[in-house]
Amino acid sequence: MKYKRVRSRIVMTLACVGVVGAVAACGSSSGSGGSSGGGSGSKGTIAFLLSGPDLYYQYGLDGAKAAAAKLGYKVKVYSNPNISPTVELANVQNAIAAGVKAIDGYSVGLSTETASISKASQAGIPIFLMYGYSPSYVHDKGVIGFEQVPLAPYGEPDGAYLKAHLKPDSTVAVITGQLGRGDAEGYRTGFLEGLGCQGNVTAGQPPLSCANGIKYVSTETGHWLRPDAYQAAQDIIGKYPNLSAIYVENEDMAVGVHTALVAGHHNNVTLVSANGAPYGLAGMKAGWLAATGSVSPSLEGLYSVRLIDAYLKKQIPGGKLYYSHWDFVTPATINKAVGWTFFQDPTEVDHWMSAPLLKPAS
Repeated sequence: MKYKRVRSRIVMTLACVGVVGAVAACGSSSGSGGSSGGGSGSKGTIAFLLSGPDLYYQYGLDGAKAAAAKLGYKVKVYSNPNISPTVELANVQNAIAAGVKAIDGYSVGLSTETASISKASQAGIPIFLMYGYSPSYVHDKGVIGFEQVPLAPYGEPDGAYLKAHLKPDSTVAVITGQLGRGDAEGYRTGFLEGLGCQGNVTAGQPPLSCANGIKYVSTETGHWLRPDAYQAAQDIIGKYPNLSAIYVENEDMAVGVHTALVAGHHNNVTLVSANGAPYGLAGMKAGWLAATGSVSPSLEGLYSVRLIDAYLKKQIPGGKLYYSHWDFVTPATINKAVGWTFFQDPTEVDHWMSAPLLKPAS
């Protein structure tokens, strides 16, 4: 699926583009003191770590609030718009001081996550995190668990898609999300495996030779953000003007990459991505996105609160990894994607609240 200039009026202002810190424009709260939402709070308050302005995290919060409203919890949001380890630790300390029942949400990275889990454990506050799983954490006191897609398997179908659809001797680049938590690295590894690359795909550093003479030539990080991915794409196509395809690790970044490609008149670059965001699926329908790994952060957020509630009721043990529901979709299978905005429909919320709990993967 190639770029078509006549379809390229998706601009950088769509869905909270521009200044990295402009979280308020997307409807999220700001500041480390926290803001409240969710239900009546009759069962207490769940702290939610909102680490960064990525819309994925905001939708995860929306799903958590929907579940909390049904289960009788209040959700108090602790924002960290600049992805600061210092702010995250302050947020955890503030949540502990506020006497929350549990901590939910997203950590900045593995090093910060270690300190956050340690502080919660020392205070006797259970913690559940979306993404950032490491086997070293599951035995820590009070760790309810982690919820995320299986990292390498999630990226693999995008690579396999390009292997099947690119011409021999094509060149491919990767734009990753924020490195350091393990998920961005894992997606890239899976993608390179799917592409049939030889060499150290775990490190993920180009150049690597892949199936059918395909060459993996470049990788840069877009930090999960549209403006950063726009710049990364400009850098890559400046070095490789005949590039064949780019794997972009989320669709907020993919919109930025698409905009850079259109601006540079690189209309023959195939773009594959991840998330199945509303604007990504719209891009697929418009013809500029070929395939994506679809996962709903809203559903992840809903399940995170359901699992916290089950743990607090002693219905499930702690220390488990749970895999999110996900599907790899193309224009032919786009209806398989779970929507990001189902929390706006009470019937859909009721459906997912009554669905079986996720089963532990470990």
